[in-house]
Amino acid sequence: MKKRWFISGILVLVLLTVSSVYVFSTKNENLLTTEQLPSVITNSVAALYFSTTADQDMNRDGLSFAVFINKEGQTDVFEMDGLELGTIHGNDESFFLEDRSHVHVVDQKGTKTFAIEGEEHTGEVTGFRNGMYYSVYNSGFNEEGGYSSNIRVGNKDGFKTIEIPYYLHMSGITEDELMMVAGEEEYISLFTMPLQDSVQIEEVVPLGKVGDRLGLSPIVKADGAYFMLISDTQKLTSELYRIDGQAKTVKMFPFLTYKDAEDYRIRVPYNLRNAAAVIGDTFYYVDGVGEVHSIHVDTGETGLAFSLEGASTGSLKMSEQTYFQDDKLHFFRYDKATSEHTIDTYDVQTGKKVSTLPVQGLADMFDYTNKKNKRISPYDFIVFDK
Repeated sequence: MKKRWFISGILVLVLLTVSSVYVFSTKNENLLTTEQLPSVITNSVAALYFSTTADQDMNRDGLSFAVFINKEGQTDVFEMDGLELGTIHGNDESFFLEDRSHVHVVDQKGTKTFAIEGEEHTGEVTGFRNGMYYSVYNSGFNEEGGYSSNIRVGNKDGFKTIEIPYYLHMSGITEDELMMVAGEEEYISLFTMPLQDSVQIEEVVPLGKVGDRLGLSPIVKADGAYFMLISDTQKLTSELYRIDGQAKTVKMFPFLTYKDAEDYRIRVPYNLRNAAAVIGDTFYYVDGVGEVHSIHVDTGETGLAFSLEGASTGSLKMSEQTYFQDDKLHFFRYDKATSEHTIDTYDVQTGKKVSTLPVQGLADMFDYTNKKNKRISPYDFIVFDK
């Protein structure tokens, strides 16, 4: 039976080989060694992940970059193999980097690099619990004809891979559990799985047939409830799903209506993983034209909270990324007036921009990529707690 996907298309599986990993600095283009990563990360205030798409990696020549930004806006870039929709993750103990066939764990003592058996081509989400990283991938069809989503689990002592027997239509992660919309054939459910090194999946609630529904946000958990934005591509509307984890009930609030298919398309978020957050009693959502929408999680009252300055309003995006952090929203964008990228920070509840950090040196990374006849897009963005 034909499957209908929420986010990406069917993954193409190819047999890939391990290649070298190195770092270069966008300030002087000199090749650096991985020994410099600990000090670079320590002095960084934010990080981005760029990569080629999976189709550009068919010949094992895809690229990805972790960009580290210091408080002056200067950048250092760590180059890896490609991984479309790849992730980065940081915490008080260490920092996690990945590509299609490697995992890198960095702490103050140095960098450990692991070659992983079984390559990945589409990232999903990464979390950290009790000293262990959990990085999830929409992996592809397995030898038995079913679909698998793998999880790389480990730390500086090594990694292993465990398998979820589903395609993940939507996902989210907390300090304790992986949340996912998945299912068999046309029927989907909300599932959860504890962050541990064995697979124990629990169904929260069934959600019926996929139909024409598409996910537009991460799954967010707050006060025992699960929240996610799901659109109907035929009706050109979207609804906020509120799922009570204890009562196992689903409540849907009408949220957004789109003028036409083009309006829907250009409003798809810059990054589904970082498109929404629950702050207080409000679900905030950033669409692909920089409008921050709000909906009260109890009453369903909606509104346009504020708009991000300088956001692309058409189909051509300029590497925008968003990241919610407590009551702040960080917006990475290209500033046409200065021909530089910036990180703008907004107070979510007031909508006021509170700071701007000009980001220097990314042109070298883009030039380097163009010389290799490749195109890269940003797939993840985080701002450190400092």
